[in-house]
Amino acid sequence: MEEEPLTTPAAESPIKSPGIDRDDKITVHVKPVGNAPILKKSKFKVSGLEQFNTIITFLRNQIKAKDIFLYINSSFSPPPDAIIGDLFSCFKVGGELIVNYAIVEAWG
Repeated sequence: MEEEPLTTPAAESPIKSPGIDRDDKITVHVKPVGNAPILKKSKFKVSGLEQFNTIITFLRNQIKAKDIFLYINSSFSPPPDAIIGDLFSCFKVGGELIVNYAIVEAWG
């Protein structure tokens, strides 16, 4: 008894993340940790297609620090080439991507 191979034409049914399209605007909520300076505005809209490096560069310029440590949900630091839309799909909290920032290493 032969089984039929499972085939799904990619052009007809693209796989998408539920609830978010990568090119949507995503709300990023930045929160200081330790003695990091507090920003006047803590929520920003970013394209889901951007890399996480965009947030790193933006925060470096805002707080005028050469070294900065960023964490998602106070737990891990994503690589700079991670796509913001993918991070949001996996780690959103209340419709926002929470990014903690510090000027010294806060979590290992």
